[in-house]
Amino acid sequence: MVSNYDRLIRTASRAHVPLAVLFEVTHRCNLGCEHCYLTEGPVGRPRPTREELTLDEVRPVLDQLAEAGTLFLTLTGGEVFMRRDFLEILAHARSCGFSVTIFTTGTLLTPETASALADLHPLSVEISIYSARPETHDRVTKIPGSHARSLRALRLLRDRGVVILIKSPLMSLNSGEYRGIAELAEELGAGYGFDPLLIPRRDGDATPVSLSLNRDQLRSYFSDPVLAREFHEPVKCLPQKGEELCGTGRRTCMISPYGDVFPCGVHPLAAGNVREKSFHEIWTGSPLLRDLRARTVDDLRNGARSLPGFRCSALALIENGDFLGPFPRGEAMADIEAEARADRA
Repeated sequence: MVSNYDRLIRTASRAHVPLAVLFEVTHRCNLGCEHCYLTEGPVGRPRPTREELTLDEVRPVLDQLAEAGTLFLTLTGGEVFMRRDFLEILAHARSCGFSVTIFTTGTLLTPETASALADLHPLSVEISIYSARPETHDRVTKIPGSHARSLRALRLLRDRGVVILIKSPLMSLNSGEYRGIAELAEELGAGYGFDPLLIPRRDGDATPVSLSLNRDQLRSYFSDPVLAREFHEPVKCLPQKGEELCGTGRRTCMISPYGDVFPCGVHPLAAGNVREKSFHEIWTGSPLLRDLRARTVDDLRNGARSLPGFRCSALALIENGDFLGPFPRGEAMADIEAEARADRA
């Protein structure tokens, strides 16, 4: 039986409604996480050379998204609270009626800021925790004390009635730490989820991918039904046979701190810039987006497979040069997950 949620996704895809938008408000970050895909902004990397959208530029873009039909808005960075006007951005987003998810490290959150954030009623706040052990987490972030500050933020938000989620990428730096993270989440009253698919840096540097789990580590993870559960996403980007290749440029997109509109959070090519054209003009008129919308899983070539949860055409483009071609890393991961599932049956 088709759920109302599935009907919403299908309708948005067919009508090309940007149902879920990821908005990076800054690339600046006070942490220097090893696996981060940003090439500029985090500690230890070059400072951004472009000017971020100002609050006066952000507000009309949010208005345009609301007019286009966006329901789910994710505000992320970098670290969102590196912007002193972040709460004003959030307030305007909520006035537009968006269901807002916030990605933050939590390390800059104060009791006062937590209260102000809670008063704006976001859908949820998601904070990355890499281990229940401070030494492991801080080794990933490269900033001593970051673990304690992130946990403090989770407690501040929980105590103010905000829905909190712990998310954690799977990588060699925290292999074997997952049960501890799940237990920590239970203790805090937080949701939790893990992501096995690391992303190259925006300039193509594959250093983050080199931190991926090996086959045995992935097999162990997928064999644990408590850990390998589906992670909550407001709108999923999954292949649907005969209908579309993925949600990229159909019902999702990303806006960078500098106004570039990307088909999704991974695709390396911009469709336009909101400083030069309205969001509506970009969303409806971009040749790149029009081409992407014409693609379905039936267009996959050279043995590429449609694998819900593991197929990412944008990563296939970045890593192997063909948006419609094989994505060996994801396909191998899907095979490992299938083997583990068979063993559990």
